[in-house]
Amino acid sequence: MKRSGKNPKKWRLNYVIAYLDSERADRYRRLVLDSLVRAATLRRIDYAIDTEAPLFDEVHDKQHTPFQGIVADLVRFRSSSESLSSVKEFRSIIDGLFRDYDIFFQGSPFEVQSQLQKFLKEDPFPEEFCRPLAYPYVELHSGKESTLCITEEALQKIIDDTEDSPKSSQWLS
Repeated sequence: MKRSGKNPKKWRLNYVIAYLDSERADRYRRLVLDSLVRAATLRRIDYAIDTEAPLFDEVHDKQHTPFQGIVADLVRFRSSSESLSSVKEFRSIIDGLFRDYDIFFQGSPFEVQSQLQKFLKEDPFPEEFCRPLAYPYVELHSGKESTLCITEEALQKIIDDTEDSPKSSQWLS
């Protein structure tokens, strides 16, 4: 998909992933975060992931709360000049992926919800983040430095293909 000729408006968006407890977080975290990262990659949206973010500390401090064991991850998204979606389009993609996952009403093991925009001012986009490029390349940014990388999935495919090829068996002997 090509971008229109003009530069799109820059935007930010945070999503909170809440798991009922650490066991469910361990079980579902990879599925949820991989889905969010793939959506960001497809739309070329910068992202930063904070696992076990201290978002529900006040719930943990209360003794008899049914959600006392809740664990939260925070995923921050930001558009760049190369992004292919508006905030509305990207939010629609993410909300559509996780529409019926609701720990409070549906009894789901996790929930994915956008954070209110007013909290973005209190939570600046981190200096360490990932910027998806043409698949399978990703730039890892740390301050003013960036490193070109390939995704773990692409690397694993290269390794698997190399091991499966008849020529590679000569080299492995």
